[in-house]
Parts: sequence; C-alpha cells; structure tokens
Amino acid sequence: MALTVLYDYPVTTPGITTPAPANQPPPTNLDSSTRFNRVKARLVGDGSSTSVIITHNLGVSTAQLAQDYPEIHFEPLVTGAPSYWVITRAANSITIGLSATTAATFAVVTILRPFSPSK
Repeated sequence: MALTVLYDYPVTTPGITTPAPANQPPPTNLDSSTRFNRVKARLVGDGSSTSVIITHNLGVSTAQLAQDYPEIHFEPLVTGAPSYWVITRAANSITIGLSATTAATFAVVTILRPFSPSK
C-alpha cells in the first residue's frame, strides 16, 4: 500500500486530484489574476509506507531547485507524529521520507513557490 495525499488547496474539491498546472488560476478562486503560490495537502498513513510523493505542479526552475526550493512546511496533526526529511525536489513534485507512519491522517504539508507571497 502507499500513503495517500489529500489535496486541500488549490483544488476545486479537496481530495486526491492534484493541483492544476502553475499557469492556470486557482480553481477555488476563478476570478483571481494571480496564479497559485502554494499547495496544501494532508497525509494519510497506511500503517507501513515511509515515503510519499506529493505533486505540487508549481513549475519550479532548475536554478530554484538548486537553491532548495520550493519551501516545504510539515505540520504534525497527531501526538508522536513521524519526523520527516525531503528526499527529492523536482519541478512539479517532492518526495518526503518519514521515520514512521500511522493508519490515520497525521500531517499537513504546505509547499510554497519560491520568492512569492502565499495566498
């Protein structure tokens, strides 16, 4: 089995559908002229997996990847949540390693575009 990523923003309906490409306005704010600058997702453990790929579709450049962008914030939701580390960053995804997992929703991950304020 694998960890499940439930996308909260920027998606029309929270769930497993990945965010739209970076050149599209956020679907939850269709009249916005600003493209989305962050992705927020909840991690749901399966009780055994210790890594997860999160698709952010921010279109991060090679130069920005070399400077350790995008920014990644991990917010534990349970007592004793696993520690995490970034395994890889790519233009449109990140891979996170976890020290352990649980069979419940255990964290929120926020991924921020470099050099831009988040909405």
